[in-house]
Amino acid sequence: MNHITKYIFAILSLIMLAGCSESEKNEVRPMDTLAPISLTLSVPDDKTETRIGDPGEDTNDMVDWDRLTIIVAYKEKTQGDEIHDAAPQKMVYYETYTKEEFDRKALVTHPTSTLSGPDANGFRTYTMYLPLGTCCVYGVTYSNGEGLNLEEILNQIEHNGQDHNSDIYNLQITNDYAHKNGAIDVAKFISVATGYALKLDPETQILTNDRDIKVEQNINANINTKQYWRMVLGRLAAKIDIQWDAKGAYEKDNDGNLKYTNVKVSQFTYHGEPANQESTISGSGNGRLFPTLYTLYHQEVSSRTSVSGHTTFVNTSEISKRNGRVYHYTFPDGAIPPRLTFKLDTEKEGTTGKYNVTFDMSNLKDGFIPARWYKINVKISGTQLTKENITINNFNI
Repeated sequence: MNHITKYIFAILSLIMLAGCSESEKNEVRPMDTLAPISLTLSVPDDKTETRIGDPGEDTNDMVDWDRLTIIVAYKEKTQGDEIHDAAPQKMVYYETYTKEEFDRKALVTHPTSTLSGPDANGFRTYTMYLPLGTCCVYGVTYSNGEGLNLEEILNQIEHNGQDHNSDIYNLQITNDYAHKNGAIDVAKFISVATGYALKLDPETQILTNDRDIKVEQNINANINTKQYWRMVLGRLAAKIDIQWDAKGAYEKDNDGNLKYTNVKVSQFTYHGEPANQESTISGSGNGRLFPTLYTLYHQEVSSRTSVSGHTTFVNTSEISKRNGRVYHYTFPDGAIPPRLTFKLDTEKEGTTGKYNVTFDMSNLKDGFIPARWYKINVKISGTQLTKENITINNFNI
Protein backbone atom coordinates (compact mmCIF):
# COMPACT_ATOMS: atom_id res chain seq x y z
CA MET A 1 0.00 0.00 0.00
CA ASN A 2 1.57 3.35 -1.06
CA HIS A 3 1.55 6.54 1.03
CA ILE A 4 -1.39 8.07 -0.87
CA THR A 5 -3.52 4.95 -0.36
CA LYS A 6 -2.66 4.86 3.34
CA TYR A 7 -3.59 8.54 3.66
CA ILE A 8 -6.99 8.05 1.97
CA PHE A 9 -7.71 4.97 4.13
CA ALA A 10 -6.91 6.94 7.30
CA ILE A 11 -9.30 9.74 6.32
CA LEU A 12 -12.11 7.26 5.57
CA SER A 13 -11.55 5.55 8.92
CA LEU A 14 -11.86 8.87 10.79
CA ILE A 15 -15.09 9.69 8.95
CA MET A 16 -16.56 6.30 9.83
CA LEU A 17 -15.61 6.69 13.50
CA ALA A 18 -17.16 10.15 13.61
CA GLY A 19 -20.34 8.78 12.05
CA CYS A 20 -20.61 5.98 14.61
CA SER A 21 -20.07 8.40 17.48
CA GLU A 22 -22.90 10.64 16.28
CA SER A 23 -25.35 7.76 15.74
CA GLU A 24 -24.71 6.35 19.21
CA LYS A 25 -26.05 9.54 20.74
CA ASN A 26 -29.49 8.76 19.33
CA GLU A 27 -29.55 5.06 20.20
CA VAL A 28 -31.30 3.59 23.22
CA ARG A 29 -28.70 2.92 25.89
CA PRO A 30 -27.81 -0.80 25.98
CA MET A 31 -28.74 -2.77 29.07
CA ASP A 32 -25.18 -3.40 30.15
CA THR A 33 -24.59 0.32 30.80
CA LEU A 34 -27.36 0.41 33.43
CA ALA A 35 -28.12 -1.42 36.68
CA PRO A 36 -30.97 -3.97 36.80
CA ILE A 37 -33.87 -4.23 39.22
CA SER A 38 -36.13 -7.29 39.20
CA LEU A 39 -39.52 -8.04 40.68
CA THR A 40 -42.18 -10.72 40.43
CA LEU A 41 -45.43 -9.47 38.95
CA SER A 42 -49.02 -10.65 38.87
CA VAL A 43 -52.21 -9.12 37.47
CA PRO A 44 -55.85 -10.27 37.68
CA ASP A 45 -56.14 -12.85 34.93
CA ASP A 46 -59.38 -14.71 35.48
CA LYS A 47 -62.89 -14.16 36.75
CA THR A 48 -62.25 -15.44 40.27
CA GLU A 49 -59.70 -12.69 40.86
CA THR A 50 -61.57 -9.81 39.24
CA ARG A 51 -65.20 -10.31 40.03
CA ILE A 52 -66.47 -8.29 42.96
CA GLY A 53 -67.97 -10.56 45.58
CA ASP A 54 -71.62 -10.10 44.74
CA PRO A 55 -73.50 -13.38 45.23
CA GLY A 56 -76.19 -12.28 42.81
CA GLU A 57 -76.41 -12.31 39.04
CA ASP A 58 -73.25 -12.27 36.92
CA THR A 59 -72.67 -8.72 35.68
CA ASN A 60 -69.99 -9.44 33.08
CA ASP A 61 -67.07 -9.03 35.49
CA MET A 62 -64.47 -10.34 33.03
CA VAL A 63 -60.90 -9.35 32.17
CA ASP A 64 -60.46 -6.99 29.21
CA TRP A 65 -57.30 -4.86 28.94
CA ASP A 66 -54.60 -4.44 26.30
CA ARG A 67 -51.88 -2.33 27.96
CA LEU A 68 -49.62 -2.88 30.98
CA THR A 69 -47.57 0.18 31.89
CA ILE A 70 -44.89 -0.09 34.56
CA ILE A 71 -43.78 3.21 36.10
CA VAL A 72 -40.51 3.91 37.90
CA ALA A 73 -40.40 7.12 39.96
CA TYR A 74 -37.10 8.08 41.59
CA LYS A 75 -36.83 9.62 45.03
CA GLU A 76 -33.20 10.44 44.36
CA LYS A 77 -30.50 9.61 41.85
CA THR A 78 -26.83 8.82 42.47
CA GLN A 79 -23.82 8.50 40.19
CA GLY A 80 -21.51 5.52 39.59
CA ASP A 81 -18.20 5.09 37.80
CA GLU A 82 -19.54 2.47 35.38
CA ILE A 83 -23.08 3.78 35.05
CA HIS A 84 -23.66 6.76 32.80
CA ASP A 85 -26.93 8.62 33.37
CA ALA A 86 -27.57 10.55 30.17
CA ALA A 87 -30.62 12.31 31.68
CA PRO A 88 -29.81 13.05 35.35
CA GLN A 89 -32.80 15.40 35.68
CA LYS A 90 -35.27 12.77 34.49
CA MET A 91 -36.91 11.15 37.51
CA VAL A 92 -39.84 9.19 36.04
CA TYR A 93 -39.50 6.31 33.58
CA TYR A 94 -42.09 3.92 32.17
CA GLU A 95 -42.35 0.85 29.97
CA THR A 96 -45.51 -0.43 28.25
CA TYR A 97 -46.21 -4.03 27.26
CA THR A 98 -49.18 -5.12 25.18
CA LYS A 99 -51.54 -7.85 26.36
CA GLU A 100 -50.25 -10.03 23.54
CA GLU A 101 -46.68 -9.67 24.84
CA PHE A 102 -47.82 -10.28 28.40
CA ASP A 103 -49.58 -13.51 27.43
CA ARG A 104 -46.52 -15.02 25.78
CA LYS A 105 -44.98 -18.01 27.51
CA ALA A 106 -41.44 -17.01 26.51
CA LEU A 107 -39.22 -14.08 27.48
CA VAL A 108 -40.19 -10.72 25.94
CA THR A 109 -37.34 -8.25 25.51
CA HIS A 110 -37.62 -4.47 25.18
CA PRO A 111 -34.63 -2.11 24.81
CA THR A 112 -34.30 -1.52 28.58
CA SER A 113 -36.49 -4.23 30.14
CA THR A 114 -37.54 -7.87 29.95
CA LEU A 115 -40.68 -9.76 30.95
CA SER A 116 -40.65 -13.51 31.49
CA GLY A 117 -43.44 -15.98 30.95
CA PRO A 118 -45.49 -17.14 33.97
CA ASP A 119 -44.11 -19.53 36.55
CA ALA A 120 -46.13 -22.34 38.16
CA ASN A 121 -47.91 -19.79 40.39
CA GLY A 122 -48.68 -17.36 37.58
CA PHE A 123 -45.98 -14.84 38.54
CA ARG A 124 -43.80 -13.24 35.87
CA THR A 125 -40.35 -11.78 36.44
CA TYR A 126 -39.97 -8.20 35.26
CA THR A 127 -36.47 -6.73 34.95
CA MET A 128 -35.75 -3.11 34.12
CA TYR A 129 -32.31 -1.55 33.55
CA LEU A 130 -32.01 1.85 35.19
CA PRO A 131 -29.69 4.61 36.40
CA LEU A 132 -28.49 4.41 40.01
CA GLY A 133 -30.59 5.76 42.87
CA THR A 134 -33.66 4.99 44.97
CA CYS A 135 -37.04 4.55 43.30
CA CYS A 136 -40.58 3.21 43.65
CA VAL A 137 -42.31 1.05 41.04
CA TYR A 138 -45.99 1.11 40.04
CA GLY A 139 -48.11 -0.83 37.55
CA VAL A 140 -51.38 -0.21 35.67
CA THR A 141 -53.44 -2.35 33.29
CA TYR A 142 -55.91 -0.54 31.04
CA SER A 143 -57.33 -0.41 27.52
CA ASN A 144 -55.97 1.92 24.89
CA GLY A 145 -58.39 4.54 23.59
CA GLU A 146 -60.92 4.23 26.42
CA GLY A 147 -60.18 7.46 28.29
CA LEU A 148 -56.74 7.00 29.87
CA ASN A 149 -53.71 8.23 27.91
CA LEU A 150 -51.23 7.27 30.60
CA GLU A 151 -48.05 7.66 28.55
CA GLU A 152 -48.95 11.21 27.54
CA ILE A 153 -49.60 12.13 31.19
CA LEU A 154 -46.26 10.65 32.28
CA ASN A 155 -44.42 12.48 29.50
CA GLN A 156 -45.70 15.78 30.91
CA ILE A 157 -43.92 15.29 34.25
CA GLU A 158 -41.10 17.82 34.40
CA HIS A 159 -37.46 16.69 34.19
CA ASN A 160 -36.11 18.69 37.12
CA GLY A 161 -34.28 16.19 39.32
CA GLN A 162 -37.02 16.28 41.98
CA ASP A 163 -39.02 13.49 43.62
CA HIS A 164 -42.29 13.12 41.66
CA ASN A 165 -43.80 10.18 43.54
CA SER A 166 -46.56 12.47 44.83
CA ASP A 167 -47.47 13.16 41.18
CA ILE A 168 -47.86 9.40 40.69
CA TYR A 169 -50.20 9.24 43.71
CA ASN A 170 -52.30 11.93 42.05
CA LEU A 171 -52.59 10.28 38.62
CA GLN A 172 -56.27 10.39 37.64
CA ILE A 173 -58.66 8.39 35.50
CA THR A 174 -62.07 9.56 34.32
CA ASN A 175 -65.19 7.85 35.64
CA ASP A 176 -66.42 8.03 32.04
CA TYR A 177 -63.72 5.51 31.13
CA ALA A 178 -64.97 2.80 28.73
CA HIS A 179 -68.29 4.62 28.24
CA LYS A 180 -69.79 4.87 24.77
CA ASN A 181 -73.22 6.24 23.88
CA GLY A 182 -74.16 6.43 27.54
CA ALA A 183 -73.38 2.77 28.23
CA ILE A 184 -70.48 1.35 30.21
CA ASP A 185 -68.29 -1.51 29.03
CA VAL A 186 -68.19 -3.20 32.43
CA ALA A 187 -65.41 -5.65 31.55
CA LYS A 188 -63.07 -2.86 30.44
CA PHE A 189 -63.97 -0.60 33.37
CA ILE A 190 -63.30 -3.20 36.04
CA SER A 191 -60.17 -4.49 34.28
CA VAL A 192 -58.28 -1.35 35.21
CA ALA A 193 -55.90 -2.75 37.82
CA THR A 194 -53.17 -0.95 39.74
CA GLY A 195 -50.51 -1.77 42.29
CA TYR A 196 -47.00 -1.01 43.48
CA ALA A 197 -43.90 -3.00 44.34
CA LEU A 198 -43.28 -4.07 47.94
CA LYS A 199 -40.23 -5.73 49.43
CA LEU A 200 -40.64 -9.45 50.02
CA ASP A 201 -39.14 -11.09 53.10
CA PRO A 202 -37.22 -14.01 51.54
CA GLU A 203 -37.56 -16.18 54.64
CA THR A 204 -41.25 -15.72 55.45
CA GLN A 205 -42.39 -14.85 51.89
CA ILE A 206 -44.47 -12.07 53.46
CA LEU A 207 -44.72 -8.64 51.88
CA THR A 208 -43.37 -5.76 53.95
CA ASN A 209 -44.34 -2.08 53.73
CA ASP A 210 -40.97 -1.12 52.22
CA ARG A 211 -41.39 0.47 48.77
CA ASP A 212 -37.96 2.08 48.31
CA ILE A 213 -35.97 0.09 45.77
CA LYS A 214 -32.23 0.75 45.68
CA VAL A 215 -30.75 0.64 42.20
CA GLU A 216 -27.09 -0.22 42.77
CA GLN A 217 -24.35 -1.99 40.86
CA ASN A 218 -24.11 -5.69 41.73
CA ILE A 219 -26.56 -5.34 44.65
CA ASN A 220 -28.20 -8.64 43.71
CA ALA A 221 -24.91 -10.48 43.20
CA ASN A 222 -24.37 -10.75 46.97
CA ILE A 223 -26.71 -12.98 48.96
CA ASN A 224 -26.49 -10.54 51.87
CA THR A 225 -27.69 -7.56 49.81
CA LYS A 226 -30.00 -9.26 47.29
CA GLN A 227 -33.45 -7.67 47.15
CA TYR A 228 -36.73 -9.47 46.54
CA TRP A 229 -39.66 -7.41 45.26
CA ARG A 230 -43.21 -8.27 44.32
CA MET A 231 -45.93 -6.22 42.61
CA VAL A 232 -49.49 -7.51 42.74
CA LEU A 233 -52.00 -5.52 40.72
CA GLY A 234 -55.60 -5.45 41.94
CA ARG A 235 -58.74 -4.06 40.38
CA LEU A 236 -59.30 -0.36 40.98
CA ALA A 237 -63.08 0.06 40.65
CA ALA A 238 -65.43 -0.10 43.62
CA LYS A 239 -68.95 -1.42 43.12
CA ILE A 240 -71.87 0.35 44.79
CA ASP A 241 -74.92 -1.89 44.94
CA ILE A 242 -77.98 0.16 45.96
CA GLN A 243 -81.28 -1.49 46.84
CA TRP A 244 -84.30 0.53 47.94
CA ASP A 245 -87.74 -0.31 49.28
CA ALA A 246 -90.58 2.14 50.03
CA LYS A 247 -92.76 -0.52 51.64
CA GLY A 248 -92.49 1.10 55.07
CA ALA A 249 -94.08 4.27 53.73
CA TYR A 250 -97.39 2.44 53.28
CA GLU A 251 -97.69 1.17 56.82
CA LYS A 252 -100.77 2.18 58.81
CA ASP A 253 -100.71 4.71 61.60
CA ASN A 254 -102.18 4.14 65.08
CA ASP A 255 -105.70 4.82 63.76
CA GLY A 256 -105.39 2.22 61.03
CA ASN A 257 -104.99 4.73 58.22
CA LEU A 258 -102.25 4.55 55.61
CA LYS A 259 -99.45 6.99 56.34
CA TYR A 260 -99.09 7.72 52.63
CA THR A 261 -101.08 6.63 49.61
CA ASN A 262 -98.26 7.08 47.13
CA VAL A 263 -94.50 7.24 47.72
CA LYS A 264 -91.96 6.96 44.93
CA VAL A 265 -88.20 7.15 44.62
CA SER A 266 -88.14 9.00 41.32
CA GLN A 267 -84.36 9.24 41.20
CA PHE A 268 -81.23 9.20 43.29
CA THR A 269 -77.77 10.67 42.83
CA TYR A 270 -74.38 9.35 43.85
CA HIS A 271 -72.08 12.20 44.94
CA GLY A 272 -68.31 11.90 45.20
CA GLU A 273 -67.66 15.64 45.22
CA PRO A 274 -67.83 17.90 48.32
CA ALA A 275 -71.27 19.27 49.17
CA ASN A 276 -70.22 22.86 48.48
CA GLN A 277 -68.94 22.00 44.99
CA GLU A 278 -72.05 20.43 43.48
CA SER A 279 -72.62 23.36 41.15
CA THR A 280 -68.98 23.61 40.04
CA ILE A 281 -68.49 20.00 38.92
CA SER A 282 -70.37 18.55 35.98
CA GLY A 283 -70.46 14.86 35.26
CA SER A 284 -69.00 11.89 37.06
CA GLY A 285 -65.53 13.37 37.57
CA ASN A 286 -62.38 11.32 38.11
CA GLY A 287 -60.86 8.75 40.37
CA ARG A 288 -57.18 8.21 41.20
CA LEU A 289 -55.06 5.31 40.00
CA PHE A 290 -53.48 4.96 43.45
CA PRO A 291 -56.11 6.30 45.89
CA THR A 292 -54.76 4.50 48.97
CA LEU A 293 -51.30 6.03 48.45
CA TYR A 294 -52.90 9.44 47.94
CA THR A 295 -54.76 9.02 51.25
CA LEU A 296 -51.59 7.96 53.08
CA TYR A 297 -49.67 10.90 51.63
CA HIS A 298 -52.39 13.35 52.68
CA GLN A 299 -53.03 12.23 56.26
CA GLU A 300 -55.06 15.36 57.01
CA VAL A 301 -58.43 15.26 55.26
CA SER A 302 -58.28 19.03 54.84
CA SER A 303 -55.22 18.65 52.59
CA ARG A 304 -57.01 16.34 50.16
CA THR A 305 -58.65 17.45 46.94
CA SER A 306 -61.69 15.56 45.72
CA VAL A 307 -61.75 15.00 41.96
CA SER A 308 -64.89 12.87 41.85
CA GLY A 309 -68.26 14.03 40.53
CA HIS A 310 -71.87 12.86 40.58
CA THR A 311 -74.09 10.42 38.71
CA THR A 312 -77.89 10.46 38.70
CA PHE A 313 -80.07 7.38 38.24
CA VAL A 314 -83.64 8.01 37.07
CA ASN A 315 -86.26 5.36 37.83
CA THR A 316 -88.55 5.24 34.82
CA SER A 317 -90.88 2.34 35.63
CA GLU A 318 -93.52 2.46 38.34
CA ILE A 319 -92.25 -0.67 40.03
CA SER A 320 -88.68 0.67 40.16
CA LYS A 321 -89.97 3.77 41.93
CA ARG A 322 -91.33 1.58 44.73
CA ASN A 323 -88.42 -0.83 45.03
CA GLY A 324 -85.44 -1.75 42.94
CA ARG A 325 -81.74 -2.36 42.73
CA VAL A 326 -78.93 -0.86 40.66
CA TYR A 327 -75.16 -1.29 40.38
CA HIS A 328 -72.80 1.65 40.04
CA TYR A 329 -69.08 1.38 39.36
CA THR A 330 -66.71 4.16 40.29
CA PHE A 331 -62.99 4.77 40.62
CA PRO A 332 -62.19 5.89 44.19
CA ASP A 333 -60.27 9.13 44.61
CA GLY A 334 -59.05 8.60 48.19
CA ALA A 335 -60.35 11.97 49.35
CA ILE A 336 -63.68 12.27 51.21
CA PRO A 337 -66.81 10.27 52.16
CA PRO A 338 -69.37 9.90 49.36
CA ARG A 339 -73.05 10.85 49.62
CA LEU A 340 -76.37 9.64 48.25
CA THR A 341 -79.31 11.94 47.55
CA PHE A 342 -82.76 10.39 47.13
CA LYS A 343 -85.59 12.30 45.49
CA LEU A 344 -88.90 11.20 47.04
CA ASP A 345 -92.33 11.98 45.60
CA THR A 346 -95.14 11.57 48.14
CA GLU A 347 -98.91 11.89 48.20
CA LYS A 348 -101.37 11.87 51.10
CA GLU A 349 -105.01 12.93 51.02
CA GLY A 350 -104.53 14.64 47.66
CA THR A 351 -101.50 16.62 48.82
CA THR A 352 -98.25 15.95 47.02
CA GLY A 353 -94.76 16.66 48.23
CA LYS A 354 -91.24 16.38 46.92
CA TYR A 355 -88.27 15.79 49.17
CA ASN A 356 -84.55 15.55 48.56
CA VAL A 357 -82.95 13.48 51.29
CA THR A 358 -79.16 13.23 51.39
CA PHE A 359 -77.33 10.55 53.29
CA ASP A 360 -73.69 11.28 54.07
CA MET A 361 -71.69 8.05 54.36
CA SER A 362 -69.38 9.58 56.95
CA ASN A 363 -68.35 6.15 58.18
CA LEU A 364 -66.29 5.89 54.99
CA LYS A 365 -64.01 8.77 55.96
CA ASP A 366 -61.48 8.14 53.17
CA GLY A 367 -64.06 7.34 50.53
CA PHE A 368 -64.55 4.01 48.84
CA ILE A 369 -61.78 1.43 48.89
CA PRO A 370 -60.68 -0.15 45.59
CA ALA A 371 -61.88 -3.64 44.70
CA ARG A 372 -64.68 -3.65 47.22
CA TRP A 373 -68.40 -4.30 46.92
CA TYR A 374 -70.63 -1.94 48.93
CA LYS A 375 -74.18 -3.16 49.47
CA ILE A 376 -76.44 -0.27 50.45
CA ASN A 377 -79.94 -1.14 51.65
CA VAL A 378 -82.44 1.72 51.81
CA LYS A 379 -85.77 1.50 53.63
CA ILE A 380 -88.20 4.40 53.48
CA SER A 381 -90.74 5.03 56.24
CA GLY A 382 -93.01 7.86 55.23
CA THR A 383 -90.69 10.60 54.07
CA GLN A 384 -88.10 9.82 56.69
CA LEU A 385 -84.70 8.64 55.56
CA THR A 386 -82.12 8.55 58.35
CA LYS A 387 -79.10 6.53 59.35
CA GLU A 388 -81.45 4.07 60.99
CA ASN A 389 -83.10 3.48 57.63
CA ILE A 390 -79.92 2.77 55.70
CA THR A 391 -77.45 -0.04 56.23
CA ILE A 392 -74.14 -0.39 54.42
CA ASN A 393 -72.29 -3.68 54.18
CA ASN A 394 -68.87 -3.85 52.54
CA PHE A 395 -67.05 -6.93 51.45
CA ASN A 396 -63.35 -7.48 50.86
CA ILE A 397 -62.47 -9.29 47.68
